[in-house]
Amino acid sequence: MTAPDWLRLGGGPAALPLADGRCLRLLTAREVLEARRESLELKGDTALCSNACLLARALTWEGEPVYPDGQAVLEALSPEEIETLAGAWAAFDRRENPGLTAPADRVEDLKAALKGLPQERLKWKVLRAFGALPTEERAKAMTGRDYLWCALHLLLDEEEILDRLCPACRARAEEAACPVCGGAPGEITAETNGTFDWDRFQALREG
Repeated sequence: MTAPDWLRLGGGPAALPLADGRCLRLLTAREVLEARRESLELKGDTALCSNACLLARALTWEGEPVYPDGQAVLEALSPEEIETLAGAWAAFDRRENPGLTAPADRVEDLKAALKGLPQERLKWKVLRAFGALPTEERAKAMTGRDYLWCALHLLLDEEEILDRLCPACRARAEEAACPVCGGAPGEITAETNGTFDWDRFQALREG
């Protein structure tokens, strides 16, 4: 069974096992930049040097780097081997590590999936409230009950604020309102803009 795409954002594999026991691990954004910088200092084909520096960081054996730097990769592996391994890493990275360059349609699919997962949205609100990133050790150590405990206290904090309001202000605070102007939210209608010719718009849309 294939895992949902949204699950790759927070629970995907961190490494791709190879047949010989080595692994290709995902790299941090900083490591990718460091690899690019190192490749500029090497002499030779630009693409080959770039791939070699990436592999120096991504290729591991029992959790330890196989090669100390890109130059060592160039000396130990043939161009074909480097290209094959770099291609495998790139495919794994695209699949399991979507970043800010992900295609727009995939971003929209991920947004739609997360929007329908209230428990994931709740986790995000808890992390945001405490200024934590999911990669931090304190966040990784959190259990489901930890998230629930924090979420319940956040809800109680909101209720305490409401309890201090007078009945009229509490009623207004509990109403759904626009966060900008305070007006009632709703769908935009044609009548919103008095100068908008709705009939002409409909005629032009229908050709």
